[in-house]
Amino acid sequence: MLAPERLSLTRRHFLAAALSATATGTPGAEWAKADTQKQPRAALVGEQGHAKTYVLVFDKGDEIMSGLLEFTKRHRLAGGSFTAIGEVSDAVLGFFDRKKKDYRRIPVMEQAEVVSLTGNLALKGNEPFLHAHAVLGLPDGSTRGGHLFEAHVWPTLEMVLTVWPNDLSRKPDTETGLYLLDL
Repeated sequence: MLAPERLSLTRRHFLAAALSATATGTPGAEWAKADTQKQPRAALVGEQGHAKTYVLVFDKGDEIMSGLLEFTKRHRLAGGSFTAIGEVSDAVLGFFDRKKKDYRRIPVMEQAEVVSLTGNLALKGNEPFLHAHAVLGLPDGSTRGGHLFEAHVWPTLEMVLTVWPNDLSRKPDTETGLYLLDL
């Protein structure tokens, strides 16, 4: 396990420290390959109080959102946040159309850099629910961004997931039809 003071490093240094801790056999940093292809490899790299920090690594062909959802179900996680960087071979983003009260889907059918992926985890009813946004960098230097519905990794995606000690939940909003955080 990494010392709490190591958790304040930049994301790049944090990932390097996590991978180094795993390679040197630091207790609590063992990699666990998922039971199915859907789940990412994972290492618990920090605990501070009841909060836990994991590094998740998605491999070629893994679908990000379904893999992360399977991981949260397997570990019975109910509140947290995540960030990630890496590359994808394709993705489906979304833009919420407030007039239609629905998402307009934006397919990205080419290799793209995951410039930024951020999101949170909460409960919708009794099930984990992920809300994520991504900015994808395209080969010509332009970007596409929005709500992330799905994306397939190629060649890798590195994620830092922080799980909070308290559950977070969502409830339906009558005006939009969306499930919003209930604080």
